[in-house]
Amino acid sequence: MFRRISRGFIRSVSCGLTLSAAGLSFYFLHQCDYDISSIGLVRLARAGIAVSKIIVDYKLTMRHYTEGDKYRKMISNTHRRSAERLLRLACANGGVYIKVGQHLAALEYLVPAEYVEVLSVLHSKAPESNMKDVKKVIEKDLNCKLEDVFVEFDEHPLGVASLAQVYRAKLRDGQQVAVKVQHPRVKAHSIVDIASMEVLTKAVAKIFPDFHLLWLMEETKRNLPTELDFTIEASNADRVRRMFSHLSFLKIPKIFYDYTTDRVLTMEYCEGAQVNDLNYFIKNNIDRHDVCKKLGTLYSEMIFVNGYIHCDPHPGNVLINKKEDGNVSIVLLDHGLYLTLRDDFRVKYAKFWLALLKPDQDEIKNIAQEMGVGDSYGLFACMVTSRSWEAVTGGISKSSVDEEERNEIKAYAASLIPQISLVLHKMPRPMLLILKTNDLLRSIEYRLGTQNRIDAFIQMSRCCIRSVNELALRNERHFIQRIFLCLNMYWTLFKIFIYEKYLEFFNKGYM
Repeated sequence: MFRRISRGFIRSVSCGLTLSAAGLSFYFLHQCDYDISSIGLVRLARAGIAVSKIIVDYKLTMRHYTEGDKYRKMISNTHRRSAERLLRLACANGGVYIKVGQHLAALEYLVPAEYVEVLSVLHSKAPESNMKDVKKVIEKDLNCKLEDVFVEFDEHPLGVASLAQVYRAKLRDGQQVAVKVQHPRVKAHSIVDIASMEVLTKAVAKIFPDFHLLWLMEETKRNLPTELDFTIEASNADRVRRMFSHLSFLKIPKIFYDYTTDRVLTMEYCEGAQVNDLNYFIKNNIDRHDVCKKLGTLYSEMIFVNGYIHCDPHPGNVLINKKEDGNVSIVLLDHGLYLTLRDDFRVKYAKFWLALLKPDQDEIKNIAQEMGVGDSYGLFACMVTSRSWEAVTGGISKSSVDEEERNEIKAYAASLIPQISLVLHKMPRPMLLILKTNDLLRSIEYRLGTQNRIDAFIQMSRCCIRSVNELALRNERHFIQRIFLCLNMYWTLFKIFIYEKYLEFFNKGYM
């Protein structure tokens, strides 16, 4: 009675119904302000396609060229195309993808220059969440209307980062505050995004055996839950404030715990300009030498004495502010992630610097080998100091960096990329953060024109001596030996103090 329906007709109807359902689904998702990027499969597909294109691009380039000027030009173009694909992927998927892109851009020692150049825009151009979504996060987490807490709330963010953005506001008691609000969907996406990137990174490592960045995914996977919990950032800020309470110039914003959750952080608003803003120094007649000295003191104590290091050292997180009394304060922001150094590593690194300052080549070699870099101790010393081996062996505290040496270092670095990558792969992982911190301080000194200070190593030497001797005192059981260690430490510190006063008295701050 009924004619048999053809399979072609069934397929056509099924296809039509599927497309209609998909169309209706996307329509309703759009009507409900639901972003297509929130679908895990869409995000994974984007990542998979981008990584596949990058793999094919490199394979084709390396298939036709292996060496020579033509190869260098082609591989440079491939690096740039690949970096641009990663940039588009990070901007499309946002959140964790931007965070990883920022990490890659910071690895100047490890990744080709094209990646650093292209991905660096992620530090200042992270996608912004709209005010409607931000308000929802605040009201849900604080369990009240935004107006019940803040009498003023500037809808234009002060800054936008990969995981959050910061607004200026005023509490009902008149206190000016900065409110850090997590991007609405970043936490929900993070588990799937990390798993996706881990799979893709392992696939790339199998195809390219020389790919040495699996550790980056491991660190991101380990650290991300900490960075996504703003209550941890609040407690870190309080810890650092207590730890460095003796540094009167250091300002850590006060936390308002009544208005802080894992996704909303309310803190004291601090005035100031970025530490590398030369115009601010000139306009406010600020002593650049003094600011660099204070920065050196802070980071030397972080690394050598306390072994507790701020994990995102860039100029946007370090502000300077000239107060009404004329004193200059340094404001340290973004306390979401800190690295705790093991005592054995911290003391070895302190001993390494003391060997560099003597200079003692045998000691430099022995300590560097203890730190795992093998026979590449010379290259390691040059990377740590950003000086030539000739300057290292002659005493880095006795000579200044001139343009000729700077150009020489750049030329050698370009020709030693494989060896540098090998050293970085061998060295303890905390060294990467320390190298990044060293680069921050040097870039600030270069920007402010204070890079040739004789006293640049004084506070570092003081902290290194404290680091080595305090651990020895802690481990020493014999009373007489403890007294000897104590006297030796204070005598050395006293000699450094006398030398510092000599430089100040004769105004010999520069080479």
